[in-house]
Amino acid sequence: MNIKKTFKVSVKDLITATQQKNDLAQIFVSRTRTLAGIMEHARIQAMRPEGYKKEVSISTRVDHDLFFLDIFGRIDGMLDSQGLILVEEIKTTRLYPDLLCNHPLSSHMAQLKCYGHMITKKKKLAAIDLQLTYSNPLSKKICEHKKNYSARDLKLFFDQTITAYIAQLETDTNWALIRNRSIKNLTFPYDDFRTGQRELAEAVYKIIKNKKILFARAPTGTGKTIATLYPAIKSLGLGQIDKIFYLTAKTPGRTVAIKALKDLKKNGARLKSVILTAKQKICFMPDKICDMDVCPYAQAYYTKLNQAMVKIIKHELFDQDLLETIGQTYQICPFELSLDISLVCDIIVCDLNYAFDPRVYLKRYFDKNAYKITFLIDEAHNLPDRLRSMYSADLLKSDILKTQKLVRDIAPELSKSLVTIHKELSRLKKKELTKNKTDSLPHWAHDPNFKELTDLPENYMKAIEQFVATADLWLDKHPNSPIRAELIDFYFMTTAFLTIARFFDNHYRFFIEKKDDQDINTRLFCMDPSRVFSRLIQRGSSAILFSATFFPTAYYQTILFGSKETPNNCTDENKEPKTLKTKESDKIIPYSIVLPSPFPKKNFKLMIHSNIQTTYKTRQHFFKEVARVITLTVNSKPGNYMVFFPSYAYMNHVVKIIEQENQVPGIQIQAPRMTELERENFLYQFTPQSQITGFAVMGGIFGEGIDLEGPRLIGVIVVGVGLPQICPEQNQIRAYYEARNEDGFFNAYQMPGFNRVMQATGRLIRRETDRGVVILIDERFTRTDYKNLFPEEWYPHETISNCRQLTKNLKAFWKSENYP
Repeated sequence: MNIKKTFKVSVKDLITATQQKNDLAQIFVSRTRTLAGIMEHARIQAMRPEGYKKEVSISTRVDHDLFFLDIFGRIDGMLDSQGLILVEEIKTTRLYPDLLCNHPLSSHMAQLKCYGHMITKKKKLAAIDLQLTYSNPLSKKICEHKKNYSARDLKLFFDQTITAYIAQLETDTNWALIRNRSIKNLTFPYDDFRTGQRELAEAVYKIIKNKKILFARAPTGTGKTIATLYPAIKSLGLGQIDKIFYLTAKTPGRTVAIKALKDLKKNGARLKSVILTAKQKICFMPDKICDMDVCPYAQAYYTKLNQAMVKIIKHELFDQDLLETIGQTYQICPFELSLDISLVCDIIVCDLNYAFDPRVYLKRYFDKNAYKITFLIDEAHNLPDRLRSMYSADLLKSDILKTQKLVRDIAPELSKSLVTIHKELSRLKKKELTKNKTDSLPHWAHDPNFKELTDLPENYMKAIEQFVATADLWLDKHPNSPIRAELIDFYFMTTAFLTIARFFDNHYRFFIEKKDDQDINTRLFCMDPSRVFSRLIQRGSSAILFSATFFPTAYYQTILFGSKETPNNCTDENKEPKTLKTKESDKIIPYSIVLPSPFPKKNFKLMIHSNIQTTYKTRQHFFKEVARVITLTVNSKPGNYMVFFPSYAYMNHVVKIIEQENQVPGIQIQAPRMTELERENFLYQFTPQSQITGFAVMGGIFGEGIDLEGPRLIGVIVVGVGLPQICPEQNQIRAYYEARNEDGFFNAYQMPGFNRVMQATGRLIRRETDRGVVILIDERFTRTDYKNLFPEEWYPHETISNCRQLTKNLKAFWKSENYP
């Protein structure tokens, strides 16, 4: 017996999905406007007579042959007095309410008619009064559009609307049947499981089934992508989830996911997938400000999309090339196309920000709780830094003055509000940056050009809010202004600042910093992302966080969930995953799994040079020794090597010495801010036959995510322990955790740095037959606190103190009988 699936849709989303639209619209909805609308709703509701009920919940169910459809909504107000019933929908507008009363928007009337039908059905009425009330929150003017409708007419309208929506659901349901049949018969797409791969896949399946969270540390070469995708797809076929979000931090992760999806398709999987590419990378007009009011690819977008959908929907994997081809063919925006296509897709591959960034996350998925979603988060070690970045915001004095100059002669009201912001910033600077240092912070956290506050500066924030409110109205009234494009940039910058301010609590600090060029930066800085992430991760019904360097799990438990509880061992079948709830917040305790390396230990040689110092104060005394180690290593066996440094300056000093000696072949050097083409050209030099020595910076574009298999890379040298540059922000993070009686240096410096080291060494050994050497240069690697962080595959290793020992070990490894 088949159990019918239940779909849920709000009345608002029902109308959005079925009402005919045309152009993409440029919408300015600031926080100020949203709050003003809420307040205006409350004002109007308070004016209504006795018997008026506000925020009335209503729902109804449609029984279809294939599924149930539950429609729900919340009516702004309903008057039930002396047998007369009136249903009211309130809409706020910046336009004149009288104009809209005479010509109500079809979407507003449609929403009201649906509510009218649901009430007449529930109360068995023959007719009902419907009132659409338009109000301008600024002028307080109100206009009411009232009309009586028969229950018969409302039912006819509702049935027509539902029929259109059900047609979409039937298409989705029929596709799901095709998809699920293919998944039922789907086998693992490769000949065999690698070591640890089956264990990871089984753990992922159990986690999704039980709606929990998994931390997975799977070494390079485990095949993490397919080991997480395959069981997630099996769960999709069983109806345990509705969609899979495969989240990545960098482009290479998406490339691997695409390959896995193509391999699954070859094996018989019928899956609709879309790869979301950043708007600036896929836009057909990248040199212009994104303004949908004038963009030709936004004009008649929905009309053209509806005409093309019959052909578009026949595809199953929507990558950037296909989306751009469709966009050019039908002259529609490829970025918006990717978002609309995602609604009919089973798997969405995208950057972390589409799920978690408060400024760009996909509200269609995460504000309604309409889907059962599982998150597969690749390279999850990037989460702490990415979350801090997503939930922080900056506002520079130079940007304020630049915008004030822009609007001065054209929009004096905007100029005035910007002058107020600048004055408040100047007062803040004078008050805070000229104070004598206090004893509230340790000596290493003090900087005369930097000040941290635990509270938001009230007058400064009010000035920004006033500018946003003024600019919001001005942009509405001046759609063709010559300064519009530049003003929009600053407008979004300030609205983003206010958006982040909503999250400000004791996990945040407000920073004021005097720059070298005398500019002043104000920053809302997320010190501790655990409170935010504990909520964000619950947007999905389950989550798998995995990485080759997602270790130690206790560190990530602290940073991401704010708990010192030890993660549950996923292999302990007698232990249920826990979610501890306290009065403060939900403490999430995930499962964890740490997998062994799938590669033979004999193929990997790790050495630690213990007689070289790389600290900032002493490194200049060892430049020649470092250069000597690099030269000996790359000349011990012809091939390709990567050398990683903690900074460009350090790297350039050593490279200069090596170039003077002219003993290292094929030197390639990473440059700051390389384009994608330059990055590709850099990696293209590494061939099975080449002899290239690449110099790069830890934590940079070559420090993780690159895949040089076999003889394309036979050695990695890491100089230093990778500590982040000492700066006020990192020092504040350190002080924050130390104030909580935790190891601040470890959380702010040591562990982020060591993660860079592990990522750099992970560029080596990508297949079972690969062989290679890793040289770690820094005496600190021999300390117990660092050795406690070593992954299992780094044992056994050799500690050397001079070049003679280095040469001896390299010669023995390369000449060993195991080498082909």
